[in-house]
Amino acid sequence: MCGRYGMSVSQPRLSEAFPHVEFPLAIAPRYNIAPTQDVLALRQVGPRIRAELLRWGLAAPGRGERTLINVRSETVAESGRHRGLLRHGRVVLPATHFYEWRGRRPLLVRPRAGLLAFAGVLGRWTDPRTGASAPAVAILTCPPNGLMAPVHHRMPVVLDPAGWRAWLDPRASLADVLSALVPCPEERLEVLAVSPLVNDHRNDGPELLEPAAGPAADEEAFRLPLLDG
Repeated sequence: MCGRYGMSVSQPRLSEAFPHVEFPLAIAPRYNIAPTQDVLALRQVGPRIRAELLRWGLAAPGRGERTLINVRSETVAESGRHRGLLRHGRVVLPATHFYEWRGRRPLLVRPRAGLLAFAGVLGRWTDPRTGASAPAVAILTCPPNGLMAPVHHRMPVVLDPAGWRAWLDPRASLADVLSALVPCPEERLEVLAVSPLVNDHRNDGPELLEPAAGPAADEEAFRLPLLDG
């Protein structure tokens, strides 16, 4: 799954990684984005691709105030509710990293080069107390690649660097869309243990990306290629 992530680069670098996107808003670095917060989303609007800030978490029918932050890619085309989102509500969520946990120990997952582009869907969220409705997004997940398998049984769908525009293309066939919903190559990512500060979503700064101090036994405990930064 993906329950916490970051998008921490400057707007010039973001524009370089996602060319031909209109960024009509100021983008502040975020290191610890949590569900229900606004996230940066790219979507096709007519002939243009626009960046918007949208709520992370769709309405979950029959679940009271709970929200759906992830949608399983294997079943998204089978669900009547989500099939329409897959056909007409695809979005890209830029990211610099995401987090997973082993117990209470946070692990940072980041690309070895460039930025991440999560595949997402655009729907709605309705406040159960006021009835107010707003656009909202969820991240599509898939089975893990070899690097992520020891960490979690799910991971976000990370689009190919050259394929994010195809994901947004309204002319794409359903078969082409579904073919993108696979684990990314494990060599694109790296994993390292980071500070427990990540555990509190109110902490949001570059110190969250610093490798955690600890004995070399951490590598054996996590069974991961923990990096030195």
